[in-house]
Amino acid sequence: MRDLGEDEEIERAIQYLVHSFESSGDNPKPVILHSTRVGMNLYNRDYDKSIVISGFLHDLLEDTDVASDEISSEFGEDVANIVEATSFDGNIDDYLQQHLDIYERCFELGRSAVIVKAADILDNSDYYDLGGSEVLQKNLIKKMDYFIQNSEPYIGDEDIHQELNDKLPIVKERMNIKTDS
Repeated sequence: MRDLGEDEEIERAIQYLVHSFESSGDNPKPVILHSTRVGMNLYNRDYDKSIVISGFLHDLLEDTDVASDEISSEFGEDVANIVEATSFDGNIDDYLQQHLDIYERCFELGRSAVIVKAADILDNSDYYDLGGSEVLQKNLIKKMDYFIQNSEPYIGDEDIHQELNDKLPIVKERMNIKTDS
């Protein structure tokens, strides 16, 4: 059960998210809505406050001028570490490699980062069929499948993992792509 203090801290994270995108956000996609859905998914599953806040803030490093040390100062080192683990490394150009790198950093950090990434993938997978070329769509499926398989030791007994597992065949069918090639 949540307490008022936790809810106030989560609300402060939402305000921080919106302010950060208003002042320096540069992603044309509806990232505030996406980040809110990810955070609320985690909130509704009753995850710890740091996981929920990390869900709300997970795209800030990629899409705003916010730095990790600012997140650490505002919300603590645990949240900053999770947000870092779930963010792209700007030095990696290859799309699939970027994601595999994120997943490996999440696995290295542990359960909290893996949970946040799982919620992120769940939300993003609703849009995979809009992913342009067939090559990109195949990469989306490959990265989702890779994450599901490799996240099992961390979150395999949690509902969020089962939901990801259940969603993969639905996404494949929706995209009508054979991924064994």
